[in-house]
Amino acid sequence: MSRRYSFRLTLVAIVAMALMAACNNDNCIGNSTGIPLAAFYEGDEAVQVPNLTVYGIGAPNDSLIIDNTTASQVYLPLSITKKSCQYVLNYNTDGIANDTITLNYSETPYFESHECGAMYNFNITSWEHTRHAIDSIAIPVPLITNADVVTIKIYMQ
Repeated sequence: MSRRYSFRLTLVAIVAMALMAACNNDNCIGNSTGIPLAAFYEGDEAVQVPNLTVYGIGAPNDSLIIDNTTASQVYLPLSITKKSCQYVLNYNTDGIANDTITLNYSETPYFESHECGAMYNFNITSWEHTRHAIDSIAIPVPLITNADVVTIKIYMQ
């Protein structure tokens, strides 16, 4: 193998590695789709809810989100094929009925970047909830992106 051919082969290998490194998604942070983060409060104080089970009705896979655990926050995934999702909060405590939260929203495809590709953002347009252990709900950030911030505040009684 000639010295000139070896140099060209090495140069091609270096350029290929640089291009492959430029195409990775290390610059992409978080989820590829927005997921609302709900946190629990009593007044202005963040609180933990003991023995909490949360599952979705109409959420992706109608899945169990958390099961009989103490939680101060919970992610509530939204479906890109529906305009509404419901979640049941089971307190696993005698005398306290389950609460249901309904989120109505619109989804918008969003092109993040060449490296990260497309994702979905959601805009919560309205919400409803029962009032067994929940006092009220506030949504200070109705635009749900892949930023890891509290977007739903659940105030407990």
